[in-house]
Amino acid sequence: MPVCKLDYGDIFYEEAGEGVPIIFLHPPGMGRKVFHYQRPLSERFRLIFSDLSGHGESTAVPERVTIQKYAEEVLKLADWIGLEEVILCGYSSGGSIAQEFALTYPERTKGLILSGGFAEVKSPALRYEHLLGMYFVKRSPKTLAKTIATAHTFDPEYRSELIEHMLKTDMNTWFHFYYESLNYSCVERLKSLSVPLLLIYGSKDLINQHLRTYEKELEHFETAIIPKVSHQVPVKRWQDFNKEITSFLLKEAARL
Repeated sequence: MPVCKLDYGDIFYEEAGEGVPIIFLHPPGMGRKVFHYQRPLSERFRLIFSDLSGHGESTAVPERVTIQKYAEEVLKLADWIGLEEVILCGYSSGGSIAQEFALTYPERTKGLILSGGFAEVKSPALRYEHLLGMYFVKRSPKTLAKTIATAHTFDPEYRSELIEHMLKTDMNTWFHFYYESLNYSCVERLKSLSVPLLLIYGSKDLINQHLRTYEKELEHFETAIIPKVSHQVPVKRWQDFNKEITSFLLKEAARL
């Protein structure tokens, strides 16, 4: 099993394909399994799927969970693998880590892809989702895992795989990942974002309203609105999601 060794344990990761490296960053609790349907991208790109510390097969458990610490962890993973520059693909709160990485280490960032991303939690609905997640991590993590997995797929086998993987999460990490995501903001630094950016949203996703922040703060970025889907674009509309990623990266490569 490939692992990145840190002072506080090992980070488990998987690789597939060759070419431009993409590191995928998952939301609280979900681990790398949420990117199951992105594996076909390995036909064109080098994919890195990791379980952030406190998640999945990773034995590392962070002493303190912060978005900044997770960005440092991603940097250490890139260094361990030997990657000078990476594309970051963050899903939901994983996008907070991706943004923090791009803002803190622009020289190591080749591009940024956010699915259901937000620069800070602004809507009451998104705030409620975070608070609800924190509540159920404390009261009934099994219920939370089943609810999230069911929202992501109707495939019973994949749903069971997601649930099993999520329940490997360290509960303290899971709770504080939600908390840190809820309180994270990079709005005041967005104007300094210097890397190519692709924002992907489902047309039915309430998080879409966070797109206004990017429109206000940034002049150049691309947006893809995927029809007939809510937040779970990487899973429920993975063909469209993968197509948008491929188109964006090939377009950026042509510009260089």
